[in-house]
Amino acid sequence: MRAGTVIYNPKEKEVLLIHRLKNGREYWVNPGGTVEENESALEAAIRETHEEINLKLSPQDLTTFVEFQTTKKEVYFLTELFEKSEFEIHGEEKERSSENNIYQPTWVPISEIQHIELVPEELKKSIVEM
Repeated sequence: MRAGTVIYNPKEKEVLLIHRLKNGREYWVNPGGTVEENESALEAAIRETHEEINLKLSPQDLTTFVEFQTTKKEVYFLTELFEKSEFEIHGEEKERSSENNIYQPTWVPISEIQHIELVPEELKKSIVEM
């Protein structure tokens, strides 16, 4: 199972995504990752968000946003940030980052979501309809 967060700034109508450039492929992802053994999806979303962009969230900060099945079950939680902060990549992603493997947290206007390659694709509709 995979869990992630949709970080939304309602004032600016933007979501925080991680812009990826990997071996010539450009795409976007939400903070998130694999749910570990003995961990809930909510706990995994909180842990992965902290590890990847150093944003500390509590369970009270998150509501279930969308669930769907790709090659595995995916669960995304929504949180709202009313101040537009800049984030840097942290943890394993920072260690793996190189000229051919870039991770860049970026605020993306909701109006642009349809025009980018968001992975997984199933998230687009839910984000656009916010």
